Amino acid sequence: MTRAVKLYFSIFFFIVVFGMVMVFNIRLFNVPDVSSSFVKILRSLGINLVIASLGFTSAYLINIDAVRSWIKYALIFIILLLISTYLVGSEINGSRRWINLHFMMLQPSEFAKIVVILYLSEVICNKRDRIGILKELVYPFTVVLVVVSLIAFEDLGTGAIIFSVAIFLLLMGGMRMKYFTVLITLALIGATFLVFMKPYRINRIKASFDPWLYRKGIGYQQVQSEMALGRGGKTGVGFGNSQKKLRYLPESHTDFIFAIIGEEFGFFGVTALILLFLMMFAIGSYFVFTVHNRFGYFMISGFVVLLAIQTLINIGVVTSCLPNKGVPLPFVSYGGSALLAYSMMVGFILNAVTADNRYSS
Repeated sequence: MTRAVKLYFSIFFFIVVFGMVMVFNIRLFNVPDVSSSFVKILRSLGINLVIASLGFTSAYLINIDAVRSWIKYALIFIILLLISTYLVGSEINGSRRWINLHFMMLQPSEFAKIVVILYLSEVICNKRDRIGILKELVYPFTVVLVVVSLIAFEDLGTGAIIFSVAIFLLLMGGMRMKYFTVLITLALIGATFLVFMKPYRINRIKASFDPWLYRKGIGYQQVQSEMALGRGGKTGVGFGNSQKKLRYLPESHTDFIFAIIGEEFGFFGVTALILLFLMMFAIGSYFVFTVHNRFGYFMISGFVVLLAIQTLINIGVVTSCLPNKGVPLPFVSYGGSALLAYSMMVGFILNAVTADNRYSS
């Protein structure tokens, strides 16, 4: 178990550092004056890394029982934060998902992922076999639905991810299949309504089938992404030599950073990165089946599945297999809130595993 913990942390640390290097590499070539922006970019990445390190350390060291005792209050707080994004949030690229804290842009939906998983893990542990009874299921699902709805109006992709993980945890906890069918049906109806509520979502779905048909409009980003991946070939054009990062590919340091990695490191490079992610998910799954704490079992399951789904969606979007959803690549894409949230997830996972080992010994 100790070797698995060390390997898991090592992979996590390597991917984070690699992501920082790639973000710096991309952003440095997208500023009007490199000499004046060099320190600014480094400072921004440094702040994100320090905050993420603090988040990881806090999640790793905190008493899990204490987390279980205050998770309901955290849930109320995150709902208030999500509401505040509609009132005082900053609008970026047509979406109002962020709160400007001056030293960083806070994205509450990233932390909602953590809170929902912790909340449902606690609910399932408390209710045990009763989670299969409808009246015991109504309240926790309603709470999750409120959180998902507040997110999905502006960010359907993140809302869908949280909802999927919530359903997965409830099924693991003993929810009956007939309730699962009802919830999925309601979710599909709700998602359809949200898609038609904003026309650009329909256009993104159309563009995903043939981005080249819409290459001068809604499909431009995915076409440039495909071209970047194609240009990389087997071994890539070399670190720092990407052309598509020179303002040809929008959001090349955030949601579409995987395309730039493919261009610079080629097929072998992205395959190595995917293998690292697969190793993380495999070790995370190993933790699920070896941890003896019931709360830790559900918590680790939720975090591992969420990170896996998000990784798959990001790569699916970049390779034009899925509609553009604005979902970042975990640990790699630029974003202070995202990196902090994912680092805390890893911290909670290792906390549960190592605390369980200490208790067992």
